[in-house]
Amino acid sequence: MADQLPRAAGAEEATAAGLPADPMQEAGDYALFGVDGQGRFRPKSEMYDQHGGVITGYAPMTVGPFKLEFTRHMLDLTIIAALLAAVAIAVARKVRAEVRADRAPHGPLANAVEATLVYVRDEVVAPVGGRHLAPYTPLFLTYFFFILLANLSGMVPLVFKGPTANLAVTGALAVSVAVFLFGAGMIRQGPLRYWVSLVPSGIPWWLWPMMFVLELFGLVIRCAVLGVRLFANMLAGHLVIPSTLGLAVFKPGATGLAVMGLFMGLPIALGISLLEVLVCLIQAYVFTMLTVIFASAAVHPEH
Repeated sequence: MADQLPRAAGAEEATAAGLPADPMQEAGDYALFGVDGQGRFRPKSEMYDQHGGVITGYAPMTVGPFKLEFTRHMLDLTIIAALLAAVAIAVARKVRAEVRADRAPHGPLANAVEATLVYVRDEVVAPVGGRHLAPYTPLFLTYFFFILLANLSGMVPLVFKGPTANLAVTGALAVSVAVFLFGAGMIRQGPLRYWVSLVPSGIPWWLWPMMFVLELFGLVIRCAVLGVRLFANMLAGHLVIPSTLGLAVFKPGATGLAVMGLFMGLPIALGISLLEVLVCLIQAYVFTMLTVIFASAAVHPEH
């Protein structure tokens, strides 16, 4: 599923010459293990050469459009999901114990989670969807926390690769939103009425088929833009930081220029890193807010 970015030809020559490495390697995905076309298990060492290129003759087994490979971004997403589940369960147990003891929940983690939950529920879901979207609040919270953690994971070098900088990951999130919109709309309005409500009332009958196609296509485009926006913003941060640090990498012998580039690159990279933390939060909020807006139109089209 994931887009793989093996090391470009000539990258090792560029590194040997003292030039900065390809920044795309910071956001690239690669397989950790998989199953080849003959059904044999292949670890990473049997899939890539020492320069990161795919070994000639290797091709993963596919099931429809999906490759039977477990990639680095899949591992990151698994860790993030497990971490999110562990924190949510721990906080829920603590809050339940405090409530049973007739005490207000306390503690920095519980307070932070509670503040975020209340904000998303009261400032994002309630003003837009009201009581119609109240049953889906846990889903919106899941989107917000999962995307936020996935975004922030890209700020931890060597440990994570930043899975939301992969279009396959953000595209899968966008597809899940589309499935949710169709499902919630049909559950709320009924299967037939939902599809009919896509076209505004008062449209002449001879324009109805064309308007239906346009409205359906527009809904799909809106969901796709969710994934593209998140992907583009996170990828930009992952590319700018290593490119900025590359100011300090020059050919051997250019010590003065290297030191000057180091003093220029480090402060700029630090400032961009702080800005990217804010972008991580904003992008999780924007994705959740737009999902709520689209869901409100699906379950209550007259508004």
